[in-house]
Amino acid sequence: MRQRHEWFGPDALATLYRTYLVGSLVVTMGIPIAVTALAEDIPWYVPAGLAGLTIGLLAFIWWWSAAYARSVGFRLTDDEIESRGGVWWHSQSTVPYSRITNAETKQGPITRRFGVGSVAIQTAGQGAQSTAELTIQGVADYEELREQILESVREGGPEPEGTGGTTHTGTADEATLDALLDEVRAIRERLE
Repeated sequence: MRQRHEWFGPDALATLYRTYLVGSLVVTMGIPIAVTALAEDIPWYVPAGLAGLTIGLLAFIWWWSAAYARSVGFRLTDDEIESRGGVWWHSQSTVPYSRITNAETKQGPITRRFGVGSVAIQTAGQGAQSTAELTIQGVADYEELREQILESVREGGPEPEGTGGTTHTGTADEATLDALLDEVRAIRERLE
């Protein structure tokens, strides 16, 4: 269980990003390098230049993935989840527990290999978006983290202002529902 009000980072985000990006780069650059190296009418410096470019991109990816992983952080507070991150463009966001509608865990074959997963947080008010509002990636205790977040959602966060810690249930809610039901019946009678 994560401690409230303490920042935590991903456990294996740099390793995951390096695996994804290096794998993509090797595939996308490996083919042109092999083709130009095997072609007889292409000068030697073309595949050598492509190989140099690939090595430079690999070095940049290696540096960037570590810098990005160090910048990413999450914090669970009493009322919300806070996140921050970014190497050049820093971003910070908060997601109140009261807006969270779903928390989903994800673990693919590569993340499973490294023993980590992610928690995708969906909120009310996202409209037709199919992506999560906040994703906590690369954490080893992703299933426990999801349960901790959902428990905070179930607790409901702080009391609304002006309620004095009391909840209004029973006759007031029933009276409102009865009035709505009467109105719907009246509308149906008018339409018939």
